[in-house]
Amino acid sequence: MSDEDRADLVTHLGELRTRLIRGIIYTLMAMIGVWVFFDPLYRLLVRPVIGPLREYGGELTVRMLLEGLLVKLEIVLVGGVIIALPLIMYEIWAFVAPGLTASERRAARPLIPVSLFLFTAGVMMGYFITGPAVKALLRFIPPDTAALLTLNDTILLLLKFYLAFGLGFQLPIVIVLLAKLGIVDSSMLIRRWREAVVAIFVLAAIITPTWDPITLTIAATPMVALYIGTIGVVKLIERGERRARENDELAG
Repeated sequence: MSDEDRADLVTHLGELRTRLIRGIIYTLMAMIGVWVFFDPLYRLLVRPVIGPLREYGGELTVRMLLEGLLVKLEIVLVGGVIIALPLIMYEIWAFVAPGLTASERRAARPLIPVSLFLFTAGVMMGYFITGPAVKALLRFIPPDTAALLTLNDTILLLLKFYLAFGLGFQLPIVIVLLAKLGIVDSSMLIRRWREAVVAIFVLAAIITPTWDPITLTIAATPMVALYIGTIGVVKLIERGERRARENDELAG
């Protein structure tokens, strides 16, 4: 390795360290905000569970003395990361972008806000169907049985549930990236739509806590719609690439 290459490596590592530190600072500041406004955020988080639970005479319980503190730290950590995510993604983009070509930057730039929007939509979708899902599960409680849910287990389930939907809604981003790499195209996506719908319903069944067909359909339908919409996006990308090739041929 030449002295110039070594200097470039040291510069890149220094920039990476700076951006990592910024990401940590963003997260810590967001965590402080979640800690300060913990009570209303907690009530919002557990609202889909509390309503159905009270209908069945149940309640959230604490088994250990430190469980309340543990739950608060879990919510503060996850909430801080989610709130700081846009700034963290900006730092990642600012570090990676200089190494991309102009066309690659133009193609990748819209993916960040779209990814954030889809993640938020997925979390909101998970939040929306949590109430019906909890009510469906509580129907299986035998007579003369109290529904006493432990606080920590319930919070962990909710956080995993919401995050799973947020990640599940990243499907269009994955498909677009695969299309840009030439691994899939619009004709293949149209031809394989049946397999895609089955895979989406299987994914929805995995991330939903109940096999209730209504809840399952509500969870899978937006992802199917996203799949169909992504086919249109891939077609637009292919059309743009064809025009670019034709222009290059004419210019040559």
